[in-house]
Amino acid sequence: MRSWLFATITAILLAGCGEKSNVIDPSTLPKATQGQTIGDTSYIQLQPVWTGFNSPKGINIGFDYILYVTEPDSDRIQMVELSGARVGHSRYVRNPVAVTEDRRFNLIIACEYDTTVGGQNVTLAAIAKIRLFNHQHDIAAAPVEIVHHESVQRQIVRDGNGNLVSGREYTGVAVLPDNSYYVTRHGNNNTSPVDPDNMVLHFSQYDRQYSSDYIDLVPRMLPTGTGFAAIDQLSGITTFRTKQFGTDFIVTQADPTNAFKVKWVSYNPGSELAAPGWSSQLSLDPAKYVTGKLPDILSVNFFSPRAVMIDDRSNIYVVDGQLDSLMKFDLTGKLLNVSFGPVKTGGALSNPSGVTYFNKIVYISDTGHNRILRYELSTDFR
Repeated sequence: MRSWLFATITAILLAGCGEKSNVIDPSTLPKATQGQTIGDTSYIQLQPVWTGFNSPKGINIGFDYILYVTEPDSDRIQMVELSGARVGHSRYVRNPVAVTEDRRFNLIIACEYDTTVGGQNVTLAAIAKIRLFNHQHDIAAAPVEIVHHESVQRQIVRDGNGNLVSGREYTGVAVLPDNSYYVTRHGNNNTSPVDPDNMVLHFSQYDRQYSSDYIDLVPRMLPTGTGFAAIDQLSGITTFRTKQFGTDFIVTQADPTNAFKVKWVSYNPGSELAAPGWSSQLSLDPAKYVTGKLPDILSVNFFSPRAVMIDDRSNIYVVDGQLDSLMKFDLTGKLLNVSFGPVKTGGALSNPSGVTYFNKIVYISDTGHNRILRYELSTDFR
């Protein structure tokens, strides 16, 4: 398909934090126990639980109806049929943290790349592809191709606890209908007005990075700060599977100081009276809503949202690794009562880091318990 081209960006999200109203405390969400009724709806945890993973993180059900699971501690991608059968795993992929699949059955992976420069070993943020169609869907036989990586000047340096000290890392990846894709990038050097570390990058289906003139969200989206427009510590990204929302995306942030950690961003092509540009799908002005208050997705006190996904009805799912919670919102940002928690229940979830959806079932990577959980929500029953 023809790659999307964006006009010059002239407007973006509102700056500044503002005051939050109608604040929701996620610790009051119902506990996740099997078969529990929550108001007029219920959910069922499906059995058996899929165990035996090694700290699973990013998960995605591709267009081939297969579940792909990143295992950063094992440097590989697991391939799992929806029956739960393990098909196999990829060749070596350094520290894969997020995975998606395009419509040509290419896995696109946010990972790292080791190389040697001047006799010194360096590690760089990278995008890898596994072209499954070219290898009869044999993931073990398919080569892992590094299709893009950061410059040596931005090599990754971490402390003894694994925290990023300098350099850039990729944290999420999401595909668009034309097989181009977005990548979220994080780093601590954000003084450059044209190329700060904290950015959302856009690549064509042929892995060519678009000029920042087309997808540059900075400085209109601020690389640092705590407000509505800040994108520090991006942790995940998702896109819509329908053309209704075109190039829209939703990002999550792990930044503990940011008041609005889930952001839905849209591209406005403009008109005779308005210039084209990026803007938030939601507003910080309560008067613009029928209820007279902010939508729940802007009011929830997220602690550390790790991943976000959208189902085929455009419902939004967010997993919070610190709250051990799954939260589901409708298209207006309303929190639905199939959401469950609360903080550190000691129950179903421990540090969930990934979420995906297919055929009325939500899949969650239960990272702390080394397993994948599946939930069927009664509101999806037909």
